[in-house]
Order: sequence, then C-alpha cells, then structure tokens
Amino acid sequence: MLGGSERAYILAGQPSAPVARAPVAAILRRRAFWAIAIPRFLSEPAWQTFSFWIPLYLTTERGMNLKGVALFAWLPFLAADIGGLAGGYLSPILIARFNIGLIPSRIAGIVIGAVLMIGPGLVGLAAGPGWAIGLFCVGGFAHQMISTLINTLSADVFPAASIGTANGLIGMAGWTGGLIFTLIVGQLAERIGYGPLFACLAVFDLIGAAALIALIRGADVGEARASA
Repeated sequence: MLGGSERAYILAGQPSAPVARAPVAAILRRRAFWAIAIPRFLSEPAWQTFSFWIPLYLTTERGMNLKGVALFAWLPFLAADIGGLAGGYLSPILIARFNIGLIPSRIAGIVIGAVLMIGPGLVGLAAGPGWAIGLFCVGGFAHQMISTLINTLSADVFPAASIGTANGLIGMAGWTGGLIFTLIVGQLAERIGYGPLFACLAVFDLIGAAALIALIRGADVGEARASA
C-alpha cells in the first residue's frame, strides 16, 4: 500500500492529459536512441555467453567435473546480482562526490563497467579454474552494472511519450546482439577456442562506451533531464 505522501508525489509527476505515443520512426531518428541502443547491442553478448557457455567452458577447457561446476559456477551470477545493485547506487554517489549531472553519472558508471569487462576478456590467460571463475565474477558484476545503468539511462533521456517504445527497441537491440554472438560462439568455440571469444566481450563493451560518449553529445536530450 502506498502512503498518502508517496502517492501524491507519484501523481504529481504524471502528465495532466493523455500523452500520444511517439511513432517508432521518430524514435529511430533520434541520436539519443542510438547512443543507448548501440552499447546495449554490444553489451548483451556477455550475458548470453555467461549464461550458456560458462559450464561447458569450465568442463571442456578447465577440466572441472560436474560437482565442481555445481559448487562454483553460480558465483558469477551472484556477482551479477551485486553489480546490478551497485549500478543503482553508483550514480547518486558520483553526483554527491563529484557534483556532476545525472546523465554524466550514468555514463561514468557505464565506462567503469566497460573497463572492468577487461577481466573476463583475460579468462583465456587465467592460470587455473579458480582464477577463471574469479574473472567471470568480475564480468558478471561489470555487465549487470552496465545493464542497470543503460536501462536507467533510457528513462532519463526519453520523455513519457516515447520511453516505453524506445526501451522496447533498445531491449530488442540487446537481445539481437546476444543471439548473434551466441551463434558465433557455437560455431567457433571448437575451432579457435574460447579465449578469443571472451576477449571480444571486453572489446565490445569498450566500443559501446565510446559510442555512448560520442553520440550522447549533442543528442536531443531535454535540458531538465540532462542537468538533473
């Protein structure tokens, strides 16, 4: 149940009249859409790879048995849960400590996550299965921090008339990227090994962060949202 003050606060932020939904074509023409959709497309392959390929990698490349996989392969997903929470807390901390705006704080968090994604990119160089799992934990944490901030950023950038459609299209871009890379892993893992494929994940997120920074500049973001 909502308290009276909480309900009043929510209602105060709602439009006074019905809002017409923005057409898809108009959203696709916005620079801000591509600023978010591209890094989402490039970041989602990491989650799909972790979800489907970590157990097989640990058994075939690291020699772990099923008991070992069952005991330890869940740790990257626990780290991912923590990363999702950290992404939510990071922006207010950056705003308070460094006096930056809301959207720059989101971008800074995404950049931090992209740098951390170098960790799982080095899995092929790990000395043993324990180190590999540790690097996967770094990757799970980093990816979910990026994912949380990207999803939140779309709510900061788009107005009420287009946020639902825009976020749906951004989500579609993400899952398309994940699907494509999952198919690539399935085709190439036995030929070239997992190491180069995991290295691609780090490169993808760094490129995505660079694209976000480049495209968000000069994008059609409302002044109130941009400076919040």
